[in-house]
Amino acid sequence: MTGARDKERGAALITAILLVALMSGLALGIATDMRFSLRRASNLDARDQAYWYALGARDYSEALLLRALNEPEQVFRPNADWLGTPRIFPIEGGQLAGEVRDGHNCFNLNALVAVTGDAASGADATQQRRFVRLMEELGIATAQASRIAASAADWIDSDSRPVTSGGEDEIYLRAGRDYRTANVPMAEARELRSVAGVTPDIYARIAPFLCAFPARSPVALDINTLRLDQVPLLVAAFDGALTRAQAETVLLQRPAAGYADIGAFWTSELIAALQLDAAERPEIGVSSHRFEIDIAVDYAGVRYRLLEQVETGSSQRVVRLAQRHGIY
Repeated sequence: MTGARDKERGAALITAILLVALMSGLALGIATDMRFSLRRASNLDARDQAYWYALGARDYSEALLLRALNEPEQVFRPNADWLGTPRIFPIEGGQLAGEVRDGHNCFNLNALVAVTGDAASGADATQQRRFVRLMEELGIATAQASRIAASAADWIDSDSRPVTSGGEDEIYLRAGRDYRTANVPMAEARELRSVAGVTPDIYARIAPFLCAFPARSPVALDINTLRLDQVPLLVAAFDGALTRAQAETVLLQRPAAGYADIGAFWTSELIAALQLDAAERPEIGVSSHRFEIDIAVDYAGVRYRLLEQVETGSSQRVVRLAQRHGIY
């Protein structure tokens, strides 16, 4: 009898130990889930707060832009207040930075094709050549740049005939990709990443100089607000008529108040010496109506970014054209 009772006590002890171990495991799992839920809630809260900071900074930037546009003799000066490096504002738990950029100072990818009639479109050789020149200025080999420019034109144009060095659907079929050429204008410059020949490194180099305006025509560079680090755009626009050194000189010799009209630019000493006729002159202007607002928020360990494209007109109001935002 004593032995049987001892066995019963042993079995009860083992059962109790197993129950304690099971309950401990459950308690540990619940505690882990609670810690994860609390951290997730904290991260979501920080993300939401960063989002609202970004919206506030965006609205503030739009107001500053409108205020600047109310002073036309100041807004498009080379040293205008809204140009330059991002403005940084400290906030509790971090900081936010805001920058307004001239949306005209870029290469319009959709200008690589031109409407040829009946809504059809074909490659524009002049713009392809300028795109190649831009990539060469950014350190991309000529052969590779030519392939990218041709492939980008084939991506946008409405036909299925590849241009020289380009490629239509078959080039993506051979590469095993699960998409085809769009045959419509690019919705945004990032679409170029899908084009054959564009590597992440190449895209990172050329992305700051690109845009994708709906119109299939070159964007008129604003010579008054073009920054020195954007000089490759000027070299490309002149299609080799200006060397890089000459283009830098053009920007450095701008009047302090900027050019009052485009005629003053074309009659400036260095530009007049090129002796370009009207057909050879690239699209250059002295004002803009499109701008890009770039907001970066660093709050409680969360990095949040908002990019917005806006347009202004005679109504003296900001029209929002496109916006991207999220954690980066």
